[in-house]
Parts: sequence; structure tokens; C-alpha cells
Amino acid sequence: MHLPSRLRLCLFRSAAVGTAVSSLVLSAACDRQAPPVLEDTARPSTGRAPAPRPVTRADTRGWDVDAGPFLVLPTTADGYGTGSLLLPDATELTVGDTAGVGPLLGDGRLDLFTRGGTVGIARLTVEAAARVDPGCTAWPMARVTIDGGAAVLPWTAAFKTGKVTAIPLDSIEGLSPRDSARLAVDLARIASRLPDDTSATFRGLPFVVLRAWQTRGLDSGFVVATMVRRVNQEDAPQEERVVLVVDTPAADAKRWTVGWHERAAGFEDELVVAEPLLAFRAASGGLVHLLFGRDDGVALSAAVLSREGGAWRVRWESAIAGCG
Repeated sequence: MHLPSRLRLCLFRSAAVGTAVSSLVLSAACDRQAPPVLEDTARPSTGRAPAPRPVTRADTRGWDVDAGPFLVLPTTADGYGTGSLLLPDATELTVGDTAGVGPLLGDGRLDLFTRGGTVGIARLTVEAAARVDPGCTAWPMARVTIDGGAAVLPWTAAFKTGKVTAIPLDSIEGLSPRDSARLAVDLARIASRLPDDTSATFRGLPFVVLRAWQTRGLDSGFVVATMVRRVNQEDAPQEERVVLVVDTPAADAKRWTVGWHERAAGFEDELVVAEPLLAFRAASGGLVHLLFGRDDGVALSAAVLSREGGAWRVRWESAIAGCG
């Protein structure tokens, strides 16, 4: 299975130069400019030493080692009882390797998460990747079961038990109509003012919130959203999607700032963007992380965006398993 010729694989590829943010999405255009990382604003001196920043230990690829030795993403086409085991240090040549995986599993217990938080504990067994076409690769298969044979509830990501604490993300759909409408308007205004709006095809068209979630329980919250604007051509409809992470330190939206964003445009039936799956910290503490996944049925990969020193950056990118 191969991608249409109009598509080029650009997902999760770093293009960082200086303070530029690396790429997280697959686009039919792939002509985006990465935004600068926002720096901390100056704060007046209080005469006290600043509080120490959380220390997050990372391996050579940037993975937060305190989050555990692996990540599991669901394969929803086969139901929530199967998934893919992603090893943080895997390369494109080793994504399917299962050598040495057994000791990493420990007692096999797995914490299942949705964007809203923990949904249960499961048992994990790992099998060799399913057979794929020549020139293709696949992550090892993860089997997820519940003790007693109970049905596995929907989940978006899983980690080794006890390694990760979820930061709840509430969907905009759960807000009151008034609050939902206000947030949608604020996000559309913010998206329309992004500095890299260079496409004449979409310029001036209104943004609509496709999906949005906001944090709960953080002193300094944020919203992660996917915005869209469309050109409704009957024979070849096109759309542009913008994935936003907006820091919301106060109720006043005028004080909100874009911590990270990325833009992708193309034909509507071919466009795939990174999907936010989970906000989390390692259970031992440390940085706030946002996990993104990208699965179009052809390639599967993930990345972690982290907030450090008031700025968001892509901290870790997985290898890509799929067909090129």
C-alpha cells in the first residue's frame, strides 16, 4: 500500500534551526514555516531565589525516561483490544524488533488513558508485527486484555503502570453552549492572526473549530485545538488545518498566547494531521507533555511536545512504521 503521488511524507520530521519548532504533521503541501519558540516574558524580581525547574531525564532521542520504556497506541480498526508497541529508541530499521521487549514489560500491567484521564488497567502481551508488504514496516503488535474478560473501553494511549499521570483534557463539546461558542470565537481569532498565513487559496476565509480540548487542574492551563477552513470545490475540495497549542494563563482571552502551531493544506480526502492523544507528566514529576499520534492507515508514528521554561518544543519523535 502506497501513498497517493500528491502526498509526501513530512510527518514528525525536525526542521529546527535556531529556535524554530520541528514538524509534527503530514501535509499534501509540506510548505509550512515553523513558528519561533516563544520565550519567557520578563518577571519582576521578588528578592527570592527562583523555584527550581522540574528535572526531566531524557534519553538520546529526547524521550522522558521516567515515562517508562514504551508507549502503546490503539489500532482501532481491530477494536481496542489491539495496539502497536512503540519503543522510544527504535529507528526506521528496527521498528518491528521484539528482541529484548520481554524484560521491559515487567508484570505486563498497562495503564490505559483517554484525553480525559485514566480509564483502567489492562494486561499487555506483545507479538511480532503482522506480515506486511515488501518495503513496508510495522510496530510490534500489542494485545490488551482486562482481567476477568471484561470489554476494553476506548483509549487513546497506554503506558507501563505507574509511570505516567494524566493531565485531564476536557472537550469543548462538554462546555455550556455559551462558553463553547465564546471559546470557538477566541480560537478562530487567534488562528486568523498567525503570522505564517501565506496561502492565497485560504487567506481571508474563516476558521472553524474542528476539535478542541482545554486542561483542567493546571496552574497555567492551555488549549489544544484543530482548526479548519475550506474551499468547497465540488470536484476537488481543499482544506487547511491548523493545530494549535494556546497557553491560557487567565480568563481574559486577550492574554492568551500561541505556544506552538503547525499548518497543513491539501485535498480534503488526503489531508492528515497530527492528533493530540494525551496530556501527561511522568508520575515522578517533571515537564508537562502533549502526546500526538499520526495514523492514516499507511504509516504510524508519534511525537511528544513539551513545555519547558514557558516555551513549547517538540522533545521526542518516534520512528515511522509503514509504507513509503
